[in-house]
Amino acid sequence: MSAAARRTLFVLGICLAWALTSAAPLLKYLSPAKAIASLALGLLSIVIGMSCLIRFNLRPRQIGTVWFLLLFLALTTAFAILYPISLRHTLNIGSDREDALRIELLAVRHHQYPYDARTFLGNPPTPLPGAMLLAAPFFALGHIAWQNFLWLALFFFFAVRFFRYRATALFYLAVFLLFAPAHLSDFTSGGDYLTNFFYIAIAVALFNRSLDHSLYASIPAALFLGVALSSRIVYAVILIPLLSLTLQRTSRLRAAVLFFLVLLAACAVTLPVLSPHPLSRLLLQLQQNATKLRYIPSAIHPQWTLSLLAILVACTAFFVRMNLPRLFLIFSAATFVMLAPFVVTFALHSDKLRYVFFYLSVSTLSFSLWALSRYEKHRGFTSSPSPSPSQP
Repeated sequence: MSAAARRTLFVLGICLAWALTSAAPLLKYLSPAKAIASLALGLLSIVIGMSCLIRFNLRPRQIGTVWFLLLFLALTTAFAILYPISLRHTLNIGSDREDALRIELLAVRHHQYPYDARTFLGNPPTPLPGAMLLAAPFFALGHIAWQNFLWLALFFFFAVRFFRYRATALFYLAVFLLFAPAHLSDFTSGGDYLTNFFYIAIAVALFNRSLDHSLYASIPAALFLGVALSSRIVYAVILIPLLSLTLQRTSRLRAAVLFFLVLLAACAVTLPVLSPHPLSRLLLQLQQNATKLRYIPSAIHPQWTLSLLAILVACTAFFVRMNLPRLFLIFSAATFVMLAPFVVTFALHSDKLRYVFFYLSVSTLSFSLWALSRYEKHRGFTSSPSPSPSQP
């Protein structure tokens, strides 16, 4: 395939990733004509923006930190305006993701089982104990939603370190955070679904970077990764490509020790909350996800077959040369296999269920990390001046 064809595919991939999680909320809150016009304008802006990346990344100097501060300020302003509105639940009732964490932590504080409670929408809470632990300091401060600012700031730093050029990092953050309606809505309503991805990506990057140092320096990264993985069950599949990456970069003994610590941290956080019957309660909690598969024919046992397919996709990591961008690509494909069937069947069943396309954010954000990192290399950027010292 020619370089021009590859570049075109990368542009189309970013457009599709943005559209998958942006089309539904646009259609939900706007008239069909306005939604289509907004979608077309967004896609056109992405195409133009990716073309402009050439000029920005060929400059001798990288773009300044002030642009990231302005973007962070824009997201902060959006939060200040929209978060109070979300608390009134006036726009189609609103999201109960923050409420799920709140009632879980309230139950734990009163020594009660957290998953017996219900949110204001009557839904059972789904965040696992790792998400509860990371949100606990902000619960103590009285505002769980404030955790979004911490992880957003750290994710900004992750993006700057992940991409070779700062303009690419800024483009990724602007397109998929500020100008993606579903992501902006989750952030400004205090939801943790987007935040879960932030700290998983950060934890994986820290774990990968720690492999360049001694085993003792890797221990904190492994423990933090274990806690982060205990936020939502969908992230467990990232362990497979991460294991492949680790085995390619270090010895089997060190990989075994580090993954033991990852699993130990995940169990240490999760199982005590589910006591005195942790295994049965964990299985019962995971069974809540089975209701999302109710529109898929039960004859194919989707809960098992989709999980198995996702694991098989993730195992392709053992047959390729791994790096961090490729890890996110394989993770994206694995989660897409697992999530897309229920998302599509929900959307086909009822117009009111189109919002579930937001669940594909895990896949689209991961894919876009890989696609934009490859796009940098295929636009002739490698012949440009070296990036600033802060770039990897």
